[in-house]
This record gives sequence, C-alpha cells and structure tokens, in this order.
Amino acid sequence: MANRQTTKSTDRAALERQRNRALGLDPPPLFETAAAAERFLAKVAVALRYGAGAGLPLASLYHAAAGPEREKAALIRAIELTNGLMGTGAGIEVNVIAERLALVHRSAMPFLYALVRRRQTADDVSDLTLGARVAYQMIRDRNEITAGMLRKRLGVAGTPKSDAAYEALAELQRRLLVDRGPFEVQRSGIPYLPKEGYPYHFFHVVHADLAKAAARHSPENAAARFLRAYLGGAVFCSIRKMTAMFRQFLTAEEIEGALTAMAAAGQVTLAGKGTARIAVAT
Repeated sequence: MANRQTTKSTDRAALERQRNRALGLDPPPLFETAAAAERFLAKVAVALRYGAGAGLPLASLYHAAAGPEREKAALIRAIELTNGLMGTGAGIEVNVIAERLALVHRSAMPFLYALVRRRQTADDVSDLTLGARVAYQMIRDRNEITAGMLRKRLGVAGTPKSDAAYEALAELQRRLLVDRGPFEVQRSGIPYLPKEGYPYHFFHVVHADLAKAAARHSPENAAARFLRAYLGGAVFCSIRKMTAMFRQFLTAEEIEGALTAMAAAGQVTLAGKGTARIAVAT
C-alpha cells in the first residue's frame, strides 16, 4: 500500500488555484444574502473580517461579498452581512488569527475557545493588565460597555495612535473573555460604526453554549479539530504558515502533533520537506 504522505497530488500551482476558488479569493462569490454569507463562513470556517491579506491563505468576508473593486453598494452589503453574522452568532469576531480581525464560524469556535482559554476559568483575571481588569469589572457591573464608556472610567482620551481603552478591550478579546459587536446599523447612508463604538460583553455569557462545548475538548483534540476545520476550507497550507497564523494559541509542536495524528487517520496528506512541508485536506 502506498504511503499516505506521497499518494495525493501536491502540484503547488494546481493546489493554489483550488484554494483560491475554495476561499472565494478568485473568483469572489459576491453573495448577497445572509443565508449565503453564513454558508460561506461555515464552509471556510475562518475568514478575515475586512480585506484579503497578501500571502495569507484565509478567506475575506469583504472580498467575498464585495469583490476587489468594492463599489459603494457592494461595500454596504458586505458591512451589513458581516455585522449580521455577528448579530446571529453564526460568526464570532476574534483577534488571535494572523494578527488580523477575523470571523470564526460557530461550528469551529469551541475548538478555538478551548485552545485560547486552556481550561482557565472565565473569572480568572490574575494575569490581566490594570486597564483590562477595569474593563472586566465594568462589564460585570453593566453587562455591556463600549470603548467610550471605558475611556471615561480610565480618564483617558483616545487618539489614532494611542487608545488605552481599545488596548484594554483588545486584551480581553484576545483571551476570549469578551465578545465584540454587533453594532446598530443606521437606517440611511453607509453603515459605519457609530461614534460610541462597539458593544463588548462577556463571551461566556452571550455564547454560553460554545463555552460549554469547549470544555469537552482537550487541547490535543481541539488542535486537531480546529486545523481540520481550517484545512477543510483552505484545501492546503504550509505547516510553516499555519504555525505563524495560529501562534497565539498553538505551538509549533502542537500543530506538528495534530497533523501527524490527522495524517494517520486519513484526514490530511503531508508532503514536502523542511520549511516546504504542506498539509493537504483529504
């Protein structure tokens, strides 16, 4: 019997064309309905919230909905559909993937939550900065806050280069302690973010079912399930790139171990050597 690591075609150019189609990068699907947006996110598992990233094998919701030209009507539709995914809970915004804002489909979210939280309880704030602890306490007291409300409590003014409130809230989001959005879409004009900013609330409260589901997964199981969901949408990826994109919640050793187990189970094919090694979904 042929070795599973060498049987599947790994023609890089062909794989890249297949991946671009699967991720809606070329051509973009230009979906127009909430149902189509959710189907797309469910298929790719992870998508950048805004534009596609050069060299990043990740789908982009704005690109998929509005295309590369982004005419005004298409851009408005992309904003509304992305906000809608967050509103229904089909997509959860995260800031731990490739240093970008991304939406993760709810089906893959328990695995990511398990990897980020590592069984740390939602009330453990011992390793947070002072600003993040203040924000956490405000949410506990009020259920929901905005960056503007936190600025007032901290006594700071936000600037484009420095915003202590956003930094504190981003820290909580990186720990998956809070969920951000959606915002209330205005009735006319382009639906930009309102002046008061996004609402922030506790993740384990608004997504209690996902947090509960995450508790059933060990880090090893969660790593394999998350990578399988990602590769199922992306078709293939170099191990080096996955290590870089997911480094905030997975170590290189964990990725290697998960992919080795997945290859043994027939879920991926591993090919290449050294930094050129790739994993191809089967």
